[in-house]
Amino acid sequence: MGKLILPLFFVISGCSLQKMALRTTTPIFETSSNVIMKEANWDMVKEAAPANLKFLEVLWENDKSNFELLPVIIKSYSGYGFSILETLAFEDDLRGVENSRWKKQAIDIYTRAFDFGLLYLNQKNISNKDLLSNDEDVLIKKLRKLDEDDVIALLYTAQSWGSLINLQKDNVALVSQVSKVKILFDRVCEIDPGIDGNVCDLFYAQYYVSRPKMLGGDPDKGQKLFTEAIRKYPHNLLMRISYIQYYLIPSIDIEKYEEEAKVLKAEFLKWEDQNRDNLENRSPYKDFQELNLYNSIANKRFKMIENHKKKIF
Repeated sequence: MGKLILPLFFVISGCSLQKMALRTTTPIFETSSNVIMKEANWDMVKEAAPANLKFLEVLWENDKSNFELLPVIIKSYSGYGFSILETLAFEDDLRGVENSRWKKQAIDIYTRAFDFGLLYLNQKNISNKDLLSNDEDVLIKKLRKLDEDDVIALLYTAQSWGSLINLQKDNVALVSQVSKVKILFDRVCEIDPGIDGNVCDLFYAQYYVSRPKMLGGDPDKGQKLFTEAIRKYPHNLLMRISYIQYYLIPSIDIEKYEEEAKVLKAEFLKWEDQNRDNLENRSPYKDFQELNLYNSIANKRFKMIENHKKKIF
């Protein structure tokens, strides 16, 4: 796709014609971001993503009034940060690597996503001051004016902000902003509870198990939410991996980990069989290909945990 579109920058001479051509590509990117969710090859996403991200930036630099492009950029940067860079940073964390370069890159990418998110929210009359105000009612009131057209931009702005906090827990000022992230997620999940592979269920479960009680955390509630989400969405294996990553590993619960690992080993075999199935043996994951990217992330992180299991537990 890039090879077909890139020459436009060199053959179109008029500024207005160039912007018109660029804007005709925006719906294509909106669709392609959904197609990427069906990709089961984590390594291919890892290799292809940087060039695609840079191409989106080129589009933006050539038409900064095209706010329809912003949700695509925010989601793409945030998605790359979560699926690739945080996964690699997670392995560094398991290995005990200090000053992980992947963590630094994840922070950089999430910062870019968040900055684009601020641009989007600002043009929706939600200022940076509103986001950081102690009067949260003002923010809640303004967010109620956003609707389904804004939900993708809002979701991945919130996800980027939350990830920046999770990756820099030693930054007290940043950690204090977590309640604002929840307010953004509350609005997202009010508009579309099942958005993007039921990410709302994952957020709330992770939120309650990861936060200190003084900041709204509740490990028991978080565990219950994880258990319920795993039951409701058995084909989204990222739910189980997140339960392990954010609850079982910090709890050093080897018994429950082994129970989850046994299930995951069987489920990953079924997931991998979706490309080898036939009339006699049809993988149930064939009907959930929109979860392929999530499951590829889960598969990658599970292998990392298994490789470092003795050190973890």
